[in-house]
Amino acid sequence: MQKIGKILWGSCFVLCVFLMAFGARAEVPEKVYLFDARSYRENGSSPEKSPRVWEHFHALAALQGIVNRQAPQLYIYYCSAWGMETDEFWLDWYQKEDGWLKGVEVVKLDSIEAVFDAFKGRAEGLVVYDPQVHATACLASTAAGVLDLIPVRWSQEPDSMYQILSKRYGYPVKEWLVEPDGKSKFTGKGKIPDYDLPSTGSAKTDAYRWAIERYLKSGLCDPLYAAYYIDSYWIGHPQSAGPDMHTLSNHDYFISKRSFFFDLSPWGDETPNDDREQPLGADVSMFREVLHQHYLQNGGRILKVGGFTPWPFKYTDHRSVGCKHGGVDTEWEHARIISQYNGYMEADAAGYSAMANASFHTHYPLKEKYSQPNPKPTVQQWKERGYIAEDGSVKAGLYLGHYVGDYDAPAWLYRSVPKMFSDPTRGAVPMGWAFNPNLADRAPMALVYAYRNASTNDFFITGDSGAGYLNPRSLTQRGDVPFPSGLAAWAEHCSQYMGRWDMSIVGFVLDGAGYRSTEQEFKAYSLFSPDGCGTHFEKEARMIGGVPTCNEWDLNGDPVIAARDIAWVAGRYPDKPGFAWCRSILKSPSWYLAVSEALKKNHPDAAVTVVDPYTFFGLIREANKAK
Repeated sequence: MQKIGKILWGSCFVLCVFLMAFGARAEVPEKVYLFDARSYRENGSSPEKSPRVWEHFHALAALQGIVNRQAPQLYIYYCSAWGMETDEFWLDWYQKEDGWLKGVEVVKLDSIEAVFDAFKGRAEGLVVYDPQVHATACLASTAAGVLDLIPVRWSQEPDSMYQILSKRYGYPVKEWLVEPDGKSKFTGKGKIPDYDLPSTGSAKTDAYRWAIERYLKSGLCDPLYAAYYIDSYWIGHPQSAGPDMHTLSNHDYFISKRSFFFDLSPWGDETPNDDREQPLGADVSMFREVLHQHYLQNGGRILKVGGFTPWPFKYTDHRSVGCKHGGVDTEWEHARIISQYNGYMEADAAGYSAMANASFHTHYPLKEKYSQPNPKPTVQQWKERGYIAEDGSVKAGLYLGHYVGDYDAPAWLYRSVPKMFSDPTRGAVPMGWAFNPNLADRAPMALVYAYRNASTNDFFITGDSGAGYLNPRSLTQRGDVPFPSGLAAWAEHCSQYMGRWDMSIVGFVLDGAGYRSTEQEFKAYSLFSPDGCGTHFEKEARMIGGVPTCNEWDLNGDPVIAARDIAWVAGRYPDKPGFAWCRSILKSPSWYLAVSEALKKNHPDAAVTVVDPYTFFGLIREANKAK
């Protein structure tokens, strides 16, 4: 482990990290340039058009990340969900209800060429990558951020982005990830190009070995950010998932942050489907090396890893992928590994994985502190509501709390808030919106919008694991990873983010494959989540490490069936208090109301009380006191 060095330098580093996360934002721009990129979404699943969709969007995302780094200048229309045009919604909100961009001139650009015309000279040149070695597309996104370059695939076709930008615009090639004649630079044989290092035996992992030396060890990348998104393998498999699942629209933020991009399998017991001839374990070894170098470069601080396992395309047993591990198992192994290096996942998971304009939204001017829209309830209020008897005991019956998830991904939050918070039934049922507060880095306005528009029954907690999705036990039990516990760093990280948004409940401590959290981890959680934690592998509601906890129970599907299951659980608590912490995924307020109505109609004798999350975990604490 590298030492940070002098105390003064370390203090300055902490201050810089804090300012990057919570500090001053850019001033309101004089004008915003707007490009409608929705045609790429419409053509994204076409095998005939996928190469051009990829090339154009890759270049566009890089340019956006470069020009938006210092100030919000380039905005695109691209994402939609739930029947709403997401990017349009947020720009309209900025200009009207919120007022951040009120009166700002919006200049519409009608083609990608017009975009490059508007920002001519803002990029330093091109980085050219290899159509045959898909991993070089991730290297190109890395180079785009650290060297201010536009990534283009090598091609001799006159309408390719390589030919357009090099010939028509005169951009010089500043970085070659392929030989100038189109031959592969990385072959998996001999030595790593430009470095006196032996080949890994795989062109894919040779490319990453080279990139670690060129961009990461050299200090060009910001070691507090990494980006895990699918490489150009997507071009040959666009039908495997939705038309925006190349997730190139997510690159702009991480390019603006000078992040290291990678796409490697977390499994060491089989070769990945995109590189079957590599030596067994080459991918996961390089995966670990990427994280190891980030840890050394950042001094053991918490690492943001954007993205999610590309399970519809790679590394899983999904459909035609051809690997043996399930999607959830692959997600969990990915989470376990990054956690061992103090990394957390911003899980832009498949389905709603695409997010646009994060490099723009990150400039939204946040306040230093946001309070819960509704005051956290007190013991006296619980007594007045009849939950606690005169002798201090919690009255019998089932207390149900709704964990409203999953919002550990900026992309999911960004696309869902406009729909969920326009539901006219919202407010009828107490709900614990599980919004990870680190999502404010990429979608700050979504949290602000939710807090401003909360009903008296809307409460805010965190989603998976706190201010980011990791496995807490893997911060203390590292396996063969030679680093000390990261629990203190994690507690400081979560305290800052959760404190800003007045959250004191972690809705789901997701242990996954990282082993069951113990008293040690929960004592750390008591510092930033004293009001409660949802658990993964616990069997009952109880106090652990001074924190009231309850195992989460997945509740999805038809509201009538969900109500039946709740009523069955309630039958177990005729003469004592019981607790059900119910996790549902992407369910609307209407769904929660339908569950409550089905309970009343079909199970009128079931003793079920739906409470807000702060009451839920508070009653667990009081029930344990009474014992």
